[in-house]
Amino acid sequence: MFGQSNLRKIDLNENYSWMNHSEEEINEYYFGLKLINNSKNKYHFRYIKTGQIIDITSNDGIEFSGQLINETTEYKSIKTEYGNDSKANNYVYEIKELNKTISKKVGQYIIKQKIYSIPTDSLIINWNFNWLDCSGISLNYKVNDRINLTSYTCPWNQMDTLKYVLQIKRTYKYINQTLDLEKEYSKFTSKLEKGKSYSKDSYMMMYILTDKENELIKKGKPQRDYLKSIKDSIDDYLEKELNRLIPNLTELNCYDDYHLIFSKKGKLKSMKVDMGFWERLSDKDYKKCRKILKKVFREIKIDFIDSKYDFYRELSFGQKEIYIYDPTIY
Repeated sequence: MFGQSNLRKIDLNENYSWMNHSEEEINEYYFGLKLINNSKNKYHFRYIKTGQIIDITSNDGIEFSGQLINETTEYKSIKTEYGNDSKANNYVYEIKELNKTISKKVGQYIIKQKIYSIPTDSLIINWNFNWLDCSGISLNYKVNDRINLTSYTCPWNQMDTLKYVLQIKRTYKYINQTLDLEKEYSKFTSKLEKGKSYSKDSYMMMYILTDKENELIKKGKPQRDYLKSIKDSIDDYLEKELNRLIPNLTELNCYDDYHLIFSKKGKLKSMKVDMGFWERLSDKDYKKCRKILKKVFREIKIDFIDSKYDFYRELSFGQKEIYIYDPTIY
C-alpha cells in the first residue's frame, strides 16, 4: 500500500507552536506540507488526525496520488527543583507514498459523497464541545478554486441525529479502514529509537523499552506476579488503618500526595512528596501532616503477608478519606 520511508527528525521551534501559528502553518514548517490554498492541484484533500496526516491530490478527479505522514513528539529528560521531568524536544516523523489505487478510492469517495461541502463543527447546530481529553480530526479541501478548512471536535461522541454527523463518522471510518491507519502507525512506532519517551497528543506518553529493559521485565515477571497477588490485601488494610488512625481529616489541611516505599518485612522505608527543598522546609501544613503520617505508620504493621520484595504505594488525601494507590505496572 505504501512506499519505503525513513524516520526523520526536526527540532521544535518555540516560534512555531500552537500558541502562535495555525495547524496548516505548523504542518508546513515541520513536515513540508504546502498550505492548501497554495496548492496547484485542482483537487487537494488533507485529512488530519492525532499523529497522522494524509494528503490526496488530483488534477482531473479520476487519477489520484497520495502520501501519509506518521508523526510523534520525542521528549527528553530534564531536572527541575522538584526532581526529574520531561520536555518536548523534537518531532519524529516519516513520509510514505500511497499507491495510486488506494489514493483513487479515497479521493473519489470524498468527491462522490461531497464531504468537502460539510461546514466546520462551530457552524453545526448543537455540536457538543464539552468533552475532556477527546481529540478530533481536520478535513481540509481544495476543489477547483474553492477552499474549505474544517475541524471536528470529538466527532465519534456526537449524536447521530445531528446534521452531517453520520457523514463525518462514515468518512472517518472509511479513511481509517481503507488506509489501515492504526496498523501503519503501529509499524511507525516500532521503528522509534529505544530508551526514549514519545507522545502524539501531549497527553498520553509512550516509553520505548531498550533490549536490556525488556530482558529485565521478563526476569521480573515472577516478582510482579507475586506482588499482584497480595496487592488488594495491602491496599485494603492500609486504607482501613490510615482512616481509623487519622479520623478527623476535615480538621487537617493535608493535600500532598506521598510516594511510599515498604520493605519486604512490610515496614515503611521511605516517604516522599513532589516538592522543592525550600518548600519542604517552610510549608507548615506539609510538616504537620508528614509528622502525623510518620507517627501513624509506626503503629501500622503489614505482618500478615510474607513479601519477598520491597513494594510501593501512593497515598492521597481526599476531603474525607485517605486513599491508597498501587503505581506498579504488572
